[in-house]
Amino acid sequence: MNDLITLIYSLNDDDVAAFLAFAKARNQRTDVKNIQLFQLLQKGARRYLDIKIYGKPNKNALHALSNRLKESLIEFTAIQGFSTESQEEMQLLKLLLAARIFLEQGQLSLGFKTLHKAKSKAQSLDLYAVLQEIYQTHIQYVHLDTKNDLEDIIIAYQYNEQLYLKESRMVMAYAMVQKALKAHPPNIFEEIKKQLDRFDILIDQNLSFKSLYQLMNIATEAATLKSDYASVSIFMNHVYNIVENKKHLADKHLYYHLEIIYLMAGTCFRNRDFARSQELLDQLYIEMQKQKGKFKSQFQERYQLLKALNLNYTGEAEKALKELDEIKKPSPSTRLAQIMVLFQQEKLNLARKTMKELYHSDAFYEKKEGFLWVIQKNILEILIYIELLQPDLVESRMKSFMKRFKIRLEQINEHRVVSFMKLLQFYFDKPYEIANDDFSNKVERSFEWKTTSQEDIFVMSFYAYLKSKMENKTMYEVTLELVNKD
Repeated sequence: MNDLITLIYSLNDDDVAAFLAFAKARNQRTDVKNIQLFQLLQKGARRYLDIKIYGKPNKNALHALSNRLKESLIEFTAIQGFSTESQEEMQLLKLLLAARIFLEQGQLSLGFKTLHKAKSKAQSLDLYAVLQEIYQTHIQYVHLDTKNDLEDIIIAYQYNEQLYLKESRMVMAYAMVQKALKAHPPNIFEEIKKQLDRFDILIDQNLSFKSLYQLMNIATEAATLKSDYASVSIFMNHVYNIVENKKHLADKHLYYHLEIIYLMAGTCFRNRDFARSQELLDQLYIEMQKQKGKFKSQFQERYQLLKALNLNYTGEAEKALKELDEIKKPSPSTRLAQIMVLFQQEKLNLARKTMKELYHSDAFYEKKEGFLWVIQKNILEILIYIELLQPDLVESRMKSFMKRFKIRLEQINEHRVVSFMKLLQFYFDKPYEIANDDFSNKVERSFEWKTTSQEDIFVMSFYAYLKSKMENKTMYEVTLELVNKD
């Protein structure tokens, strides 16, 4: 059932409407129980589903219905994928199949013409795997082709094979790095370098847009885990410059180009280069309109969220809140950002009300958003209760936090979070001592400080809460002072 719920929550409004139409078209007679179950789960119903659907307890029938609904959703997702992202590749495979049929039937002129058309399109899209199939077919029938030389085709085939193998090595390296990141290695960037060296990955213009995106994605994930975007800045710019040099091919790889621009904009934001981040977002918005807005729905929320964060950290908090309010069916990440901005603006009751909309368990959110996101959510919740003067809730949440997360945080070298929580506990117990020099010295001794240029913007935001209490200023005022400090 958990997989089914995850599938349903992954659908946006357009997907939901499309799936319901898909399910109704597939249903036999008047059986709409699958649709009924879908709608119940979408509304958050979890208990007594069999009674609601069948009018009586029937766990076996519900289990079978759940499996049928899950299979329908998987089939729907596959069909949707073929009609969007994979359209070009599917069209090429159809051309290749048609060429093979023509050649088998002895329609040589039409067969080779179709094959060359497929090859030309595959080359323009850097689809090395498809090109392998095309070259193999051509070599098989080249003795019937009077217009092409076998040696030339073999040379082209071998060159493409090198590119295909390089891309394959990139896929393996990406998989190994992703596996390593889950174990939270002490030196993430060394782990990335080790895997790239292991698979002999050379970062140059021969890498496809997909491979370049994968490189930027693993660098971003590593930076997020270490709260250290400064260390990946040079690498990200290097890869992005390669993308810029291949920009003439960008429209043919629109999806990955959009992902790359977004990752670069996010890196600039985390490194507090707000002007460049916004320039990249403006570019992202223009690119989103291409191909009749084919990928717009997939990037719209992320675009608005990052735009709102840039506004918030450049002193435009109200505009940021307005931007966040305009996001339809916001994700947990958007909700948490909204709560953070509301808290910084001291709109505490609204922040608490919005927090209640994140009603799933921490285990659910960790699977969906990651461990560090769960940590930020819990800390923010505690801060809200401190400001709302609810000591019982603060005490229980503090104890629960340290009991559940302290060991895990120390295992992944997030000692600063543990230090922050201890200081927060001290402030909660003795708020009258926070303005003393002793507390200031305690703060200095508790943290392993980075230079201002290296410190992560979200780490600064949490520290700004304590600093605002020490200096008797608003949290937002101190936050802006910290992030704009040279």
